[in-house]
Amino acid sequence: MIDFGVKYSNSKSSEVPRRSSVVKILSSSWIEQTQINTSYTVVIIISNKKYSHTIKYYILFPFLTILIFKDGSVEEDHEKRDHTCNTEREPILSHHEAEPQEKHSQPSAENAEPKHGDILTGEDRSREEGEIKVQGKWEFPGSDIWDGIREAKKNGHFCPQHMYYKPDVWIGEEDCLWLNVFSRDLAVNKKRPVIVWIHGGNFVRGSAADYEPDYLLDEDIVLVTIQYRLGMFGFLSSEDQYAPGNYGMLDQVAALQWVKTNIDAFSGDVNHITIMGQQAGGASVHYHMLSSLSRGLFHRAISLSGSALSWWASLKRPLERAKKLARLLECPYDADKSKEMIECIRGIEMEKMMNTHPNFYEWKHLNQNQEPVNAWSPRLEISQHVPWIAGITDDEGAFKGSAFFSEMRNVREFEEDFEKIGPLMFGFHDGQSEAPKMMARKVMDYYWNGKELTKENAKSLVDALSDSSYAHPVDTASKIQSIKSQAPVYVYHFGYKGVNSLTQMDTNSHPPQVIQRDIPYGVGNGDDLIYLFPILSGAFRPLPHDDLIFSQRFIQLFTSFATDGKPVIKMGEGIDDFVWHPVDPNNATHLDIGNEMRMDLGLPNHERMNFWQSMPVYWNSDRENYKPAPPLQDKDEL
Repeated sequence: MIDFGVKYSNSKSSEVPRRSSVVKILSSSWIEQTQINTSYTVVIIISNKKYSHTIKYYILFPFLTILIFKDGSVEEDHEKRDHTCNTEREPILSHHEAEPQEKHSQPSAENAEPKHGDILTGEDRSREEGEIKVQGKWEFPGSDIWDGIREAKKNGHFCPQHMYYKPDVWIGEEDCLWLNVFSRDLAVNKKRPVIVWIHGGNFVRGSAADYEPDYLLDEDIVLVTIQYRLGMFGFLSSEDQYAPGNYGMLDQVAALQWVKTNIDAFSGDVNHITIMGQQAGGASVHYHMLSSLSRGLFHRAISLSGSALSWWASLKRPLERAKKLARLLECPYDADKSKEMIECIRGIEMEKMMNTHPNFYEWKHLNQNQEPVNAWSPRLEISQHVPWIAGITDDEGAFKGSAFFSEMRNVREFEEDFEKIGPLMFGFHDGQSEAPKMMARKVMDYYWNGKELTKENAKSLVDALSDSSYAHPVDTASKIQSIKSQAPVYVYHFGYKGVNSLTQMDTNSHPPQVIQRDIPYGVGNGDDLIYLFPILSGAFRPLPHDDLIFSQRFIQLFTSFATDGKPVIKMGEGIDDFVWHPVDPNNATHLDIGNEMRMDLGLPNHERMNFWQSMPVYWNSDRENYKPAPPLQDKDEL
């Protein structure tokens, strides 16, 4: 057991450790869908002064934008130093200069122009010599080779998405496929484990730019954060060869291919690559475990608050969504005109497509038009397994619940139209059940006994949302994985109650403001991210002392797993390390991560999980199709 109120080390000093130096490398536009053979050389010129310093410039090759960011003290002298990273294509030269810096800055990179290609079909649409460059829907402009140095000072574009706090406003560009690489340094004689982070956002929003490396790089790893296409641009499907779908997932595969090929140049170990994500990113991680396209591209996996069995993570009737989009865009949508439909949609301007998005909301509420039904999400494919950490927060539905109860008119509308809204809230739509109204009534009777919803019994709705969307799908997936997989499965429940919570955010403000709500909704979806990244532009920084100590130990679990497959916390000299044990199929255990940390027998909320197990939801009926992977050829792959 670990008490997070105690100090991290045996040192008598009360000083809170300062976050480590960071080297930040932002890569943009790695957008080839299939084989990506990137090759470049990086040359670094450093000017040292007796200050913490920020490295300002980096140079690009046609598919990569790089910026280094570093904080640290050096002796006062002036030195220029070249550092060369050899990879497999044209070289990149990089230049950076030191300047006085009091604290970590927020560097970023411009997008390089992406290469021409067809996003829907994967067809090679590269320009022939002399061909006129034309940009159309689901195509992207090519990247021209340039001479000299190209500055990289901004993050790449967001992928097109509607803003969470202003749902009538959309942002982003189709030229949005880029990734970041963060390393403590570029030492060629040391190879570090690599964590590839996949952002969440229900497959309709989010960006790699939201996740800075300050906390994770206290540990000696390389961090990569990636972008992928979202919404209709990432997951439109006509269920045939004209638009097979899952382009956002293919973007992720392409990013993993790039990492596998090139991370060695940035002090990363190609034999120790871990993929990690939260919510939609956590479900994406699970999809990659199950997809043959991703085989061999990573060695371990971590899913926070998401699995491929989560009802919001897969779309059961994608063709219906495609036809609805076609109707809204005045394109052909007859069953036998799939080719014409896709060609028409391809020719529509992005702005017009984005303006159709509100038509896919099943229930408009909270001034945000939140979307209980995910109209654009991946389609399930099953193939392989690798070692896996999976878990949830204790009250996943707290964030949605806090927004829901912020205005009681939402509660009244929910109750008055429960037979329509209830099935949407709990995932009983999209062909998942023949009796969604009946099932929603069962949920009401089980969780709040059919009583009127009030702020006093708000926790019952939070529990129902948590269990249907996160807890039961993750519980089911981890049980099946532990039985059928040769690799270990580690399960956790996160209940650490720190000073801050996402439920404190005002969901009707932009930028988001921290407020104090009158109901304690619990530890909700995304609250664990507070201790992994300085999220929301550092809204919760600096972390209070105890939260910082917890953050360091929480991060150690994941970075030790990425290092050697064994999640461990080093407790210091003379104290036994804390070891997280995998699930035994015959004697289920989980790690309880609260204000103390301990291994518990069984899985939490057993009776509630049994209730959902009895329901005819699709993640129960489809579990027989959840196939084990073929035997591993080399146990070193683990």
